[in-house]
Amino acid sequence: MRDVNAMDHFDVAVVGAGPVGLTAALLLADGGARVALLDAASAPMDLPRAISIADETFRTMDRLGLADALKEESLLGTGSRYFGLNDRPLASSKPAPSRIGHPAKSQFDQPVLEDLLWTKASNDERISFLTGAQVNAIAQDKDGVTVDFHSEAGDGTVAASWLIGADGGRSFVREALGIDLVGSTQEERWVVIDLLNVPEDREPYAEFHGNGTRPYVLVPGIKGRLRLEFMLFDHENADEMTSPAQILELSRPFHPRIGPEDVRRAVVYVAHQRIARTYRSGRSFLIGDAAHLMPPFSGQGLNAGLRDALNLSWKLLEVLRGAGTDRLLSTYESERRTHAAKMVKVSRRTGAVVMAVGAVKTNVRDIAFRTVSLIPAIHRYLGSMRFISPPDYRNGVAIKAGRDVDRRLAASVGFALSQPSVTGPDGATTPLDAHLGDGWSLLTLEAVSPSAHRPDPFWSLLGARRLGLAGTQVPPAGQDSAPLLLDARRVLAVPHLGKPHTLVVRPDRYVAAVFTDDSEQSVIQSLRSYVNPLSRR
Repeated sequence: MRDVNAMDHFDVAVVGAGPVGLTAALLLADGGARVALLDAASAPMDLPRAISIADETFRTMDRLGLADALKEESLLGTGSRYFGLNDRPLASSKPAPSRIGHPAKSQFDQPVLEDLLWTKASNDERISFLTGAQVNAIAQDKDGVTVDFHSEAGDGTVAASWLIGADGGRSFVREALGIDLVGSTQEERWVVIDLLNVPEDREPYAEFHGNGTRPYVLVPGIKGRLRLEFMLFDHENADEMTSPAQILELSRPFHPRIGPEDVRRAVVYVAHQRIARTYRSGRSFLIGDAAHLMPPFSGQGLNAGLRDALNLSWKLLEVLRGAGTDRLLSTYESERRTHAAKMVKVSRRTGAVVMAVGAVKTNVRDIAFRTVSLIPAIHRYLGSMRFISPPDYRNGVAIKAGRDVDRRLAASVGFALSQPSVTGPDGATTPLDAHLGDGWSLLTLEAVSPSAHRPDPFWSLLGARRLGLAGTQVPPAGQDSAPLLLDARRVLAVPHLGKPHTLVVRPDRYVAAVFTDDSEQSVIQSLRSYVNPLSRR
């Protein structure tokens, strides 16, 4: 554990060094914040828990320089298959191709991710990483927070301007803040088994077997990794069902030569579907499992937590820089809690499809599933996994486009920015994110040539990076013009705009607004309620 001077004052204290807390701490530190990171553990967890990773998570890891290493240990571009009574196929689905430059859905190994994040945080001079520190008290007032902790080295206190609780489903921070969870816990118990050295390579699909007798889930990985999940019945004893002999018996059909050394983990769990009543109390915030608990059937829990970390970190950085308003901080809850609640419902419904037991219930489910799948629109909806909808932040830091804005671009407001490969004047082709930096960006889509319009000083005060994007050959940039990039596939540089349009891209790579020269001032006026750089101290 690193020493903390009693006189030290941090910008943000983060409690919990799982993947979500580590990500929040690293994003804040990259933005220049001084961070205290506290966790009761002295090393990263080495047991698998979360197993599905979304494109947006890879995008966040790319910001931290960890995406490539994580992809090397992941099964990329996976889908799902559903089976009914007697293991008859019901449906096969795979996400629509991602717009943001990474595989839409993949299977990963959480210890790999956790080790990458832990190592990076341990080496970051802007993070005081307090390991073996058990938090036992929290206090806050209008000026900041204090966090008391106990460690082998003795008791200590951390003072900070803001607090993030990322300490999991049994969050001490949430309890200390008096925030309760709303929702329920499903009655069914499941035993999850993680195996190693499985000899057979499987197709890149998670399998959901609602066979009516003992429903189970199978999720393949790479390098011989395989996860199995079996539903337990009321009369079955959890200790007996996780005994070494029983685990080997359950696993043998999928790993014929299994030995005790091939069992990485075997535990019983019940799925919670709960969400914190509020994500904020004064100067304290909840992220990850401290804020929401969801069934695992749609693989959204960790991904939702990492979205929380990204969403909150940039907003706190804007406040710390003197530009962000309290209204900006309030949008953390309005943006993230809404999407988390939706994902809890999706995960619960996915589980209900799998957990039907008995010939009658299972048969009714299968018939209903096949019937609705005959409808083309529903078949496409299920087959492309559109029920797992991306975040929609139109009710947050997003300015509704005016009538002067092309409707094709107006539809992007409130959603993640697409990421095409772009080519610069030097001929090098790279992902768009490589040009955006960590703050705000202005992407001007030129109709014919670089605009002569000079942007308002508001944008430079905000620190926004200016870029031009063209769908045809990039003309040479003028001395005062923004760098110009070629979007040859016209992912963003849509044709026939008629006049230049500018996308305002938030630090988390979501589109906050689109304007033309006619509506720029209106957009600035609306944004000032969230970020007002003139108020910087």
